[in-house]
Amino acid sequence: MPASHAPDARSSGMLLSCLLYPVGPAALILMPMIVGGLIDSYGFSEQQAGNIAALEGLGLVFASILAAAWIRRASWVKALAVSFAAYAALNILSANIQDYLPLLVLRCLTGLAGGSVFAVTVAALGDDREPDRAFGLAQAVQGVMMLGGFLAAPWLVQRWGVSAMYYMLAGASLLMMPTLSRFPSAGRVRAAAAAGDAQPTSHTGLIWMGLIASVVFFVNVFGFWAFVERVGQAGGLPAQTIALALGASQVMAIVGALAAAWASDRYGRYLPLLIVFVGQAAALFAVLGDFGAAAFFVSTGLFQALFIVGVSYQMGAIAKLDIHGRYLVTMTAAQGLGGALGPALAATLILEGGDYSRIMPMAALLCLFSTLMFLFIVWRSAKIDARAMG
Repeated sequence: MPASHAPDARSSGMLLSCLLYPVGPAALILMPMIVGGLIDSYGFSEQQAGNIAALEGLGLVFASILAAAWIRRASWVKALAVSFAAYAALNILSANIQDYLPLLVLRCLTGLAGGSVFAVTVAALGDDREPDRAFGLAQAVQGVMMLGGFLAAPWLVQRWGVSAMYYMLAGASLLMMPTLSRFPSAGRVRAAAAAGDAQPTSHTGLIWMGLIASVVFFVNVFGFWAFVERVGQAGGLPAQTIALALGASQVMAIVGALAAAWASDRYGRYLPLLIVFVGQAAALFAVLGDFGAAAFFVSTGLFQALFIVGVSYQMGAIAKLDIHGRYLVTMTAAQGLGGALGPALAATLILEGGDYSRIMPMAALLCLFSTLMFLFIVWRSAKIDARAMG
């Protein structure tokens, strides 16, 4: 394949990948507003709204797993065109369905379409010559776009109900389609894989441990994040204050993405991973019990910023071990699985009368487990590399 077709051969190709990257997981990130809208607009229970969020996440998981089979064979442009068209159509259908079971099925299918978009953009960014920088920029673009979504959401939901959120997602998909003429049709083969180097068997176990740890981390994140709007409401905060805090949290997500890109590996991985755990635990317990608007702003902003930092360093740890790039798409499947399980698990912990207090300790405990697993992966991989060099 000519070098000019590789996404890293032209800065415009990488920037286009960054622009398309947020579309696939957009509904999961905006889930607090969608879950709240499903409860308020359609009268769904917290468990029903959590199940809808979970099924959409599972759709993304299945799409990522299936993408492992076709991502290096099919045309990326054709795959994106079909996925964007399906994503738009399914969101439009969702906006016109108010029954629980049909909407559950539609959102799972929407997750499949969005997950296919996500898989292509992740593969394209991973093929860039500086993937750490590329992912950092993509997450920064995602933060900007999701900020706009969170700021628009209260007005949209108040005026037209939760269906307006689905129309917004459909519109974003359709707006992206004209850019596909400039998207690369395929990626590049990694040098190590092309040379036929064997993947060290001792690293395979660590990679799978990392995939499991990533699932646990995303259960923590989306278990809390899916109901964070409800947590704010239960704390007595006005809807506009909650929306402003969630919008500001996306600014902090941008800060987290840029901080991770700047820090890179200059401080190693132990310290950043520990900071993620300590900071997220503090953010979770800040909204446990009585809290005010300031605590909610700090909690959501810190949680989102450290979420992005955590993802950056976790993917970096796995990328260091995965010289063939075979697990990159699988990593997104693990993240999607955690994103799907999180809301469903959190929904089972909600007590009568809208008591969300058990969600925060659950999320903090899972964050601790994930951090310990990744710290072991970093330590063990360093020992293996030292032994190989010695």
